[in-house]
Amino acid sequence: MFDWRYIWINLLIFIIAYFIGSINISILISKKWNKDIRQHGSHNAGSTNALRVFGFKFAILVFIFDCLKSFIPTMIVFLFKKFLNNGDTKSIIPLFAGLGAFIGHIIPCYFKFKGGKGVASFFGMILAFDLTTFFMLALFYLCLVLITKYVSLTSVISAIVFAFLSFIPYYYNEWVLSFINQNIPLWSHSYILVGCTIIIMLKHIPNYIRLIKKEESRLNLMKFSN
Repeated sequence: MFDWRYIWINLLIFIIAYFIGSINISILISKKWNKDIRQHGSHNAGSTNALRVFGFKFAILVFIFDCLKSFIPTMIVFLFKKFLNNGDTKSIIPLFAGLGAFIGHIIPCYFKFKGGKGVASFFGMILAFDLTTFFMLALFYLCLVLITKYVSLTSVISAIVFAFLSFIPYYYNEWVLSFINQNIPLWSHSYILVGCTIIIMLKHIPNYIRLIKKEESRLNLMKFSN
């Protein structure tokens, strides 16, 4: 059962992580180069647009940073709970930190609430949720994007598939690589992942429209191989 006395703690975790997630290096660095990434390409401050506008190396840097800014706060909360070693902390939900960073990436307070679509931060949340599942997601994502060449479609499908896979009971039953799912109310993290998936789906509405009109850009990997 969830102990409602811990609402304020989870809210504080969410808010702190939100401010961390609002840090966006694709905007910071591109502005330093006098080329705000939100004014180019798809006008999105994420790793895919970073790839199109600035190239592969910059995109990898952006992806890793956006992934870690949801992963690290989540792990800090988990380690804090382990340090307390108190059964009463069951209602402290580590992935609320990942959720805060995820929301911060999408609507960053430092950049007029205009950020990315949250896919890399979702990857970071999956990495915290379960290491094996993270590598499965990465492989699934890579294979799907190679098949379809549509990053937007791949992002949405991957988020949907892995959010619902998180409800498999073994993630909450002493599975060693899902250690952050221990000592929390059942399915708590899975509900958060589903919520993030819904947000990702909504953020990609313009992409669906372009797909229907056959105007959506396809990823040209040969362009970035040089």
